[in-house]
Amino acid sequence: MRLCIIANLSIHTQRYLRYFVERGHEVHLIGVRKPHVPPPPGVTVHDLTAHSGMRKLRWLVWGRTVRRIVAELKPDVLHAQQIAPAGWLGAAAGYHPLMVTAWGSDLLVGAQTSWVFRQLARWALRRADYVTCVSQGLAQAALTLGADPNRLEVAPWGVDVEVYHPSADREAPRERLAALRPALLRLPYSAAKATGRPAGRLDGPIVLSVRSIKAVYRPLDIAQAIPRVLEQVPAARFVVRTHNSNAQKVAQFQATVQAGGASEAVRYVGELPDEEAIADLYRAADVAVSVPSSDGTPSSVLEAVACGAVPVVSDVPSLHEWLAHEREALFVPVGDVQAIAASIVRLLSDETLRGQMAADGARMIRERADSRVWMRRNEEIYRRLTKSEASS
Repeated sequence: MRLCIIANLSIHTQRYLRYFVERGHEVHLIGVRKPHVPPPPGVTVHDLTAHSGMRKLRWLVWGRTVRRIVAELKPDVLHAQQIAPAGWLGAAAGYHPLMVTAWGSDLLVGAQTSWVFRQLARWALRRADYVTCVSQGLAQAALTLGADPNRLEVAPWGVDVEVYHPSADREAPRERLAALRPALLRLPYSAAKATGRPAGRLDGPIVLSVRSIKAVYRPLDIAQAIPRVLEQVPAARFVVRTHNSNAQKVAQFQATVQAGGASEAVRYVGELPDEEAIADLYRAADVAVSVPSSDGTPSSVLEAVACGAVPVVSDVPSLHEWLAHEREALFVPVGDVQAIAASIVRLLSDETLRGQMAADGARMIRERADSRVWMRRNEEIYRRLTKSEASS
């Protein structure tokens, strides 16, 4: 098949494109953001950011450009990843079959807070021949906005279980990360001097903040929880992901940590060289924290679970589709800093509980979340859409 995907070149998109190229399909990407990484080999990129024009006219220019590109390509399926803005552009192309996929904030935040975004989401959902959502909660939101229930299903990204899995040797991932350049999971010199410990690989329990530092992920709740955890577990060390983050929020996070006297216990990790390094980071962690105000199905959380880290997560509906409280995760109310700290302390203090939850979580991922199963489902949908279009 010839496939045309409208999306930003996120890690999710990279994995998705790679799968279909490896399956022998011709794959084109219409990029809605300037790519910061090369596309997977075999993918032809059509960069919309090269057609920016005046800001107020950008969407009009992009809509016409997408319409032209798609008319020239004549793909078997046009697939928009995320309702905003890819879904709008897919609808503007006037091409069928059109499939759109909701990821999370596109329906749970944007369409709920902006009247314009809500109307554009309605338009995209109604123009689509098929809609997929990465969680049941998103599917319900799509139905509320007018998606046809007979042309909608839940199809999460899943987890590549060949990459994301527990390590039999708990120390090996930390050793590999400490050896990377620039060094990761090493105690900075300033921290070594302050604590009297040698500068080198982080030891002791590690708590990993798995989401980027953006407002929707409520990072300052984590920053405020860190000193409270250290009061009860002084040996704990926190690793905070800063990839794809808001610079102002990063500065606020660091200021909050410093005000709490916890700076020496926190290590910041940005972009990692590959998925094996990401998996090692999850394997190195004892606890993974993600406490947003809303969520779809966060791949980072499921990947951490797959690698044996036990999550402390916001009590939002989408995660209950995967995780059970006190079986694979500990749920906390959104915005409850004390509950975040108490849950982390509980997991760090009870090795038996943590070990059982880690085993249960990794087993659940293997049984329910294998990404190859979900990718094959998307391929089946493509073939069905192609046949329907051919017979119409």
